[in-house]
Amino acid sequence: MNPNMLRAMKAKKKRPVDPNAPPRPNLMTHNVKIRTLEQTIADLEETAQNARMRIDALERKLQNQTAYLQGLHDTVSTLRRK
Repeated sequence: MNPNMLRAMKAKKKRPVDPNAPPRPNLMTHNVKIRTLEQTIADLEETAQNARMRIDALERKLQNQTAYLQGLHDTVSTLRRK
């Protein structure tokens, strides 16, 4: 048998582990974190869109009330002049 072949089949020594080293990254936890962040972003986008729709509705309501009160003010001021 070839001696190089035996050397290749020999089990490798484990490297010493530093007990103070941070834990190795786990891709599954990264995927979960990414999915959680994506869901949070989607929720925030939906909340922002709902807020924008509500603001637009309230601005239209304010414009209508302002126009109504302006018309009422004009009517009252013309009646006072007569």
